[in-house]
Amino acid sequence: MPTSRVSFHSLRLVAIIVFLVSFALSAFAADTAPADRQATRNVIESQIGAFKAGDHDRAYSYAAPGIRQAFPTLDRFIGMVTSGYKPVYDPESYVFGRSVEESGQIHQEVIVTDRDGKTWQAVYTLQKQADGAWKITGVKLNPFKGASA
Repeated sequence: MPTSRVSFHSLRLVAIIVFLVSFALSAFAADTAPADRQATRNVIESQIGAFKAGDHDRAYSYAAPGIRQAFPTLDRFIGMVTSGYKPVYDPESYVFGRSVEESGQIHQEVIVTDRDGKTWQAVYTLQKQADGAWKITGVKLNPFKGASA
């Protein structure tokens, strides 16, 4: 029976550690402040609006320096967006979902319906720049699998 007791204590210890680590990590992922949430949503809406209007210069202006460095010309940037991110380039509709601040960045979920009626989950990552402006540092796009929690 000593083995069972050790196993029980080991499992209990693991459960406590998992709980404490989860609790500690939750401090790094907090709800976004309302003003920052609105500011980042405005950036995303403005970029989508610029794409829809064909104003590629304005759409490119919302990209963070790291994105602009990876895609140093407007043509390369638009090529990347139209080939890999068509649902956010020309959406039929979209709604904002969860917004979480983590390590100085905001992760904003956007549920997008494309022109073919397919639903996507786009998770934008934005970072506040030295001038106070929020810029898009990345977008992860996946087929939408369910309701936002």
